[in-house]
Amino acid sequence: MRFLLIIVTCFLAVSCQKSAVDEGQSYDMIVEGGINTMYKEQYIQLKKLDGLKSNSGTIGISGATVRVTNGSNIIEFNDLGEGLYYGELFNLRDTVGNVFQLTITLNGKLYEAQDQLIPVVPIENAFLPVEKSNLNNKWTVKVNKHLFGMRTSNKWLIMPQKDFSEDDISSFRSPFSYSYRLGAPNVLNNLLGKTYNYEVSLKDSLIVSKFSESPRYSRFIYNLFQETEWKGLLSAVPANVEGNISNNALGFFYVMDGVRKSIPIKDIRTSK
Repeated sequence: MRFLLIIVTCFLAVSCQKSAVDEGQSYDMIVEGGINTMYKEQYIQLKKLDGLKSNSGTIGISGATVRVTNGSNIIEFNDLGEGLYYGELFNLRDTVGNVFQLTITLNGKLYEAQDQLIPVVPIENAFLPVEKSNLNNKWTVKVNKHLFGMRTSNKWLIMPQKDFSEDDISSFRSPFSYSYRLGAPNVLNNLLGKTYNYEVSLKDSLIVSKFSESPRYSRFIYNLFQETEWKGLLSAVPANVEGNISNNALGFFYVMDGVRKSIPIKDIRTSK
């Protein structure tokens, strides 16, 4: 579960640090993480900009009270140090409605956020952002990083089973893919066509993990990419992207429904 914090962490580091410091803005904290139903272990990270460093790095915030509620269900998060907080998900059969609320209390100040739990569409009923091809008797799997105009918004992690290990996924090697209900922001932007490519055999399998996103969280991710990866090297300094945390904090508290399935390479569609 912890690696799912990484993708938002990387984006926030780019999209908020420089603009916050350069423009003299001040934020109490950056909130990263949320709830993912695939895991019992849940993590939320709290950081703040380190004004003592010339590169505007971040440091963890300890000593906060962090809690997530859903009706009468309560997840109390324990402070693990360096701004990382850990809690355990309740039995999902006890879920009340689809709204989860985050409350953070720090130095007498209250920060709140809400997100919706959207049931994930089963993988077997979804369009997968992956296809295989054969060149000179060598099979390759291509995973699209971005798909636009889809029926639902989702985050994906698709890797060959032989390469997959949750423990080995790092901040620079997390090959997440995203499908959006929104259309492409600029169809001529070649930065939108990024893919992940793997050499495989027909005897291999793919591990496909799929995570639902609420409409607001999907828009947040979409806006983050517009201010970072999709801008290109010559674009302006990224602007801050509005999240869902109240009271002068950056970031987004998300709630995602997750499923995972192993799919044989032979069952993956072949590119035309």
